[in-house]
Amino acid sequence: MFLASAALAPATFAPGIGWHVGAGRVHACPGVKAASCQSVSSWAATVRWRDCAGCLPHKTVAALPAGGIALQLLLSRERRRPTWMRPLRWPPRIEGGVSSLEGLPTRIGVFQAIGIVHGYTAYLFVFFGRPTPSRTQLKLAHAELATVSFPTRP
Repeated sequence: MFLASAALAPATFAPGIGWHVGAGRVHACPGVKAASCQSVSSWAATVRWRDCAGCLPHKTVAALPAGGIALQLLLSRERRRPTWMRPLRWPPRIEGGVSSLEGLPTRIGVFQAIGIVHGYTAYLFVFFGRPTPSRTQLKLAHAELATVSFPTRP
């Protein structure tokens, strides 16, 4: 069994001043058995996290002030990774790729990155309390992303 070699664990964000951090539990990816795919989400936000770990954080982003930030990182281990998946440099640089996301208020800017990090498939969402993040928000988001500790390689 491919997942028996090492248990999946969430990435962790450092609990810096002004940041609320946490993680969910490891579970099977939606629609497949745990033997084929497992995933786990973690987060850091400048407001209290109000949603389930892997959910689109509607309640959390609704509480974001204009200067607020919420980071959500999902890691997965799949038996078969999509062939288009490429390495993702960590920490990623948030530069110009901020847009809106269907299902969220248009006042929320979102940066998304997907790729392979430390042997895991990583899905990163960075939510800003305004459509275009300020320089201060970018600096804070980059600093918090730099604190992420990844679990031992699969």
